[in-house]
Amino acid sequence: MDIVSRLKNFKINWIKTTPERRELVVRDVTAGSEPGIRFYLLLTTSALIAAFGLIANSAAVIIGAMLVSPLMTPIIGSALGLVIGDGRLFANSLRSVIVGTVLAILFSALLGLLPLALEATPEMLARTKPTLLDLCVAVLAGFAGSYAMIDAKVSPALPGVAIAVAIVPPLSNTGICLSLGYYEGAFGSFTLFFANFLSIMIVAGATFIAAGMTPHYQLTKDRNFVRSFAIASIGFIVVAGFLTYSLIAIVMDRHLNDSIDRVLHSEFDKLHSTSIDNYVYDIQDGRLYILASVRSPIIMTPGIVKDLEDTFSDEINKPVELIVRSIISKDISATGSSNQITEQNLDGFFINQNITPDQKRIRLSEQVILERLARWPRMRLLDVELLNLPRGPTIMASVTGFRGLTDMEIKGLENRLKERLEDDDINLIVRTLKTPISDKDGDLLYGWMYSKGESDQMNEDIKKAGPSIKTKFKKFPNLFILNLHKRIQGENLYVLVEAVGTEPITPNEIAALELELSGELGRSVNMDIWYRTDAVITSDGYRSFEEYNESNITELEEMLRESNEEGL
Repeated sequence: MDIVSRLKNFKINWIKTTPERRELVVRDVTAGSEPGIRFYLLLTTSALIAAFGLIANSAAVIIGAMLVSPLMTPIIGSALGLVIGDGRLFANSLRSVIVGTVLAILFSALLGLLPLALEATPEMLARTKPTLLDLCVAVLAGFAGSYAMIDAKVSPALPGVAIAVAIVPPLSNTGICLSLGYYEGAFGSFTLFFANFLSIMIVAGATFIAAGMTPHYQLTKDRNFVRSFAIASIGFIVVAGFLTYSLIAIVMDRHLNDSIDRVLHSEFDKLHSTSIDNYVYDIQDGRLYILASVRSPIIMTPGIVKDLEDTFSDEINKPVELIVRSIISKDISATGSSNQITEQNLDGFFINQNITPDQKRIRLSEQVILERLARWPRMRLLDVELLNLPRGPTIMASVTGFRGLTDMEIKGLENRLKERLEDDDINLIVRTLKTPISDKDGDLLYGWMYSKGESDQMNEDIKKAGPSIKTKFKKFPNLFILNLHKRIQGENLYVLVEAVGTEPITPNEIAALELELSGELGRSVNMDIWYRTDAVITSDGYRSFEEYNESNITELEEMLRESNEEGL
């Protein structure tokens, strides 16, 4: 039995049409496929809506463009024209498709030429690399569209078919890519449209034949009917082969992406509070290039990156060049956590990764130090490391601030660590990076940068005190003033003279200078000399500078805490 006889006897019982329904389908499809200003105006409008949706990365706008588009009717019309042997319907439908396609691409390209600062969006990128899956969608949509026309009961489903197959957005994307000079992307987008066109045309034709819409005399007398679909079928096979190749490439890329994702997470999850922010990769000249953005409280070292490169090379069997963009970050909780939160799953819950004992030590130590530093204003924690020293496990905390922590403060912090970590062998070392502070008069000392009870008259007295002190120190030729630190508390003026020299001043000489200055300024002046052997000479005797300045620091930080509480 030849193919014409088979087509003549081919029948699917559940696809039934009446003569009246067949006439109605032909009439509606013929009217919808007629080329004219209304058709082209509506198609151009749909293309522009789709273009704006692609640019704005809005799926809702793109769906709206699909509903407006009239392009699916002439595609089905071309198939119907071939099936029923209506040359005029086939020619008109094909003309509508070709002219409409050109107009859609042209107007989308004109939109792309406007100064809109266009950037590639996910919706645009999704239409530049079609695969065999897109062809399968078009095949099913072709059947659904033609069947919806045949069966009056399901005709209202046709708009849903238009949304599923998405004919116009690939054309709009083609025009935008051409205007921006992305010819490879334009080719991929147009291939997606062409695959949709061929799929709908062939499957719709087969559906019409199965429904018995082909006249018997045409099947028996006109063998050109068989040839009519030959070109479209060959094109369909070629496109299917190309898209299959694309699908295989995507599957291989997905496998590579999974390998990269697995290695990055497995290695960086070993580091304290470290997570992958994002990564991109590309293969050039047989080498894999990876740029990974990583959030961590530590800066990645070249050794860590080298170990990762070796792991990647073993995993994918090709040379790898890895660049890690280290983003400094800290995970802060109210009471500390023994889990490492990395991301959310599809249920919306956080994915927790249990951490190693050492990571837990570091995390809890960081939490304890942050809690304690909150009591010491202007002190900041930079980093926490766990060191295995001969003295035992040791936490190294790097801190920045206007001063170093005192021995008593470090001892209290270490005791808190022992209690929180439940480890009496833990030790604490604090490395302080002091931040210098200055104003227009020079360097400031932390503890001498405030005044209480300040008034305009007091400010004038402070200004006069400087020149007076420098004048009086001329009687001590072997003592050189480096800086003057002044503050007012109540009605008293306190002055700390920072000086170096070969002949230190005596407490009795300081007392005499205090009396002279008090007489000149009309208020009590307390003057001390910080002789730069790190000893402070006062009228009461000699003291270390740390001991001397500790009371000032305590008073200042109490004032700062009160100020912070008032601000809250």
